[in-house]
Amino acid sequence: MKKIRLILSVFVLAAMAATSTAFGVEVTLRVDMAEQTVSPDGVHVAGSFQGWNPSSTLMINTTNDIYELIILVNQGDHLLYKFINGNDWPYVEQVPSQCGEPDGFGGYNRYFDVPANDTILTAVCFGSCFPCANPTVDITFQVDMSNEVVSPNGVHIAGSFQGWDPGATPMAHIGNNVYSVMVPLGIGEYHEFKYINGNAWGFDESVPPACANNNNRFLTVPSQNTTLPLVCFGSCDPCTTITDIEITFQVDMSNETVSPNGVHVAGSFQGWNPGGTLMNDIGNNIYAVTAILQSGAYHEYKFINGDQWGEDELVPPQCNMNGNRYLVVPDVDSTLLAVCFGSCNICNPPPVDVTFTVDMSNETVSPDGVHLAGSFQGWDPSATPMTDIGSDIYEVTLTLGANDYHEYKFINGNDWPGAENVPPECNMNGNRYIWVPEVNTGLQTVCFGNCGPCPAPSYNVDLKVNLEGPFNGTDMNTQLNSSGYIPVNQPYNQNPWNYNGTETANPIPNPDVVDWVLIELRETTGDASTATPDSIIAQKAGLLLKNGKVVETDGSSQLNFTGSIDDNLYAVIWHRNHLGIMSGFPIPGIGNVFAYDFSTGATQVYMGSIAHKEIAAGIWGMIGGDGNADGQISNTDKVEVWVPAAGNSGYEPGDFNLDGQVNNQDKVELWGPNSGAGSQVPN
Repeated sequence: MKKIRLILSVFVLAAMAATSTAFGVEVTLRVDMAEQTVSPDGVHVAGSFQGWNPSSTLMINTTNDIYELIILVNQGDHLLYKFINGNDWPYVEQVPSQCGEPDGFGGYNRYFDVPANDTILTAVCFGSCFPCANPTVDITFQVDMSNEVVSPNGVHIAGSFQGWDPGATPMAHIGNNVYSVMVPLGIGEYHEFKYINGNAWGFDESVPPACANNNNRFLTVPSQNTTLPLVCFGSCDPCTTITDIEITFQVDMSNETVSPNGVHVAGSFQGWNPGGTLMNDIGNNIYAVTAILQSGAYHEYKFINGDQWGEDELVPPQCNMNGNRYLVVPDVDSTLLAVCFGSCNICNPPPVDVTFTVDMSNETVSPDGVHLAGSFQGWDPSATPMTDIGSDIYEVTLTLGANDYHEYKFINGNDWPGAENVPPECNMNGNRYIWVPEVNTGLQTVCFGNCGPCPAPSYNVDLKVNLEGPFNGTDMNTQLNSSGYIPVNQPYNQNPWNYNGTETANPIPNPDVVDWVLIELRETTGDASTATPDSIIAQKAGLLLKNGKVVETDGSSQLNFTGSIDDNLYAVIWHRNHLGIMSGFPIPGIGNVFAYDFSTGATQVYMGSIAHKEIAAGIWGMIGGDGNADGQISNTDKVEVWVPAAGNSGYEPGDFNLDGQVNNQDKVELWGPNSGAGSQVPN
């Protein structure tokens, strides 16, 4: 049976240049459904590359239980996606956090950064980070209980590998207060786990953030039998000598109606008993209690407005661990900050003005404008419009509480489909975030969907030009290239050009390369006569191909420049022994591509037929013979350049026809007929 490959194109090529060789990268997404009953509606994938539509992208069952889809994307794209057992969102997989990126809705997306080459991804099990079947190895877990009073119910381990059952996996006492258990696990699997001093939740350790993921210990299973390092219960390290430390907990109840049952604190240091530790009213609505804890220990806790669960505070995400407050006990007696009940900050912080600014230069701004949504305004995507202050910059100033923590996003429009995707390196829970400073502040201007400023805009310049010297009636000869004479570094870092660019082509990448040329761009509001040297905006050395195309040093790409074009663009082309020319008209742009063909007529070049010449019927080219590159073809070019080099071979300025030889042909066929001509580029 013929194998069917489904390719989903996620971008449209508006134009395909004749020299283009790469149109995207093929990425094959694969999922193993061996552990699922596949829906009669098939298996689908939804992601950033197809608009997050759960029913529009069907995957193909290729072999056994493997489903795959080939997508065509761009190098450098950051793909986000999920597999769906069916064709609607209720049937989407739950992506584990260890191989996912927060989706902003409490879950995770799979992700992949597209490389330069076509890639076939590993077939992961639906809802898993790994293949469906892995060989196993023996993993020995061990914990030191030296600093604990061991429960009469023993010590247990609970984790993702055994269903998180706190009483199902007892550990054996192997001496010196060390408890151990061996568990077979699949190679490459990721697991989280905790040790339990007893056999029920509430007696589990609090794992310090320094060695925790999702508040649990974790490991990726190695490829050989392994004994994990011995750690102290509730610590990242081996057990050490401990010191009793007095910690005073404080909470400000100014914004609450205090329960007649009082205010309590509950945490891992007192068995999570919501009514077990009463706090004292010390005045000004501040309640405090002191507990003796062990130095270096990690604890989580909550304040309770009353003495029952359900009356406990909701700790904000930015200062909680596992939904609780947390601390690592210091080495000295300490009094903690009197935080506001249910807050990360003090009650009633002083107000400050914060200005949020976003650069929309790389976006097509919605007719509904740009908005800001965040925890400070109820996450309403339409409630906080931003003002266009010019140059595609939008801003809004809000009054917030000093030292408060907030998360937010910019919205291109006034609804959630227009929300930016915040990159992982600058997001929290998929959002931007801020600890509000204590003074009025303007935040850094960031690019929509980026962590920093917008990348500088760029544009391509697609030029075609002929050199008279190597032109053979159809295209240009490439003897300099085939003879190995073309230098790998651009040759225009000397008089009269003095161009300091570092362009290198090592080796010369294309057999069709004729020689190096220097491109100069000039921008002006007027006609070509106003494109004088003070209007130069960019220079670049490029490679000239035999078909007349000027390309980057990779031998195929259009010339790319950083910046933007607002007025009339003119291009100057310099060659080391041909007269320089400039475009006679502003170069037209379509999108970010400016294309111009110098070869099609006299008027294509500024000053027309006196600036370049017809080198074949209807084909025009740059005039050869300017050996000293002074802009004039004169007796000096013969006497000082051609005569001393006559008979030489190599990359010589007196080689006017670029055949690698300085001989009589250069003088008779090029220098002689062109003597007296001069460049007409405005100077």
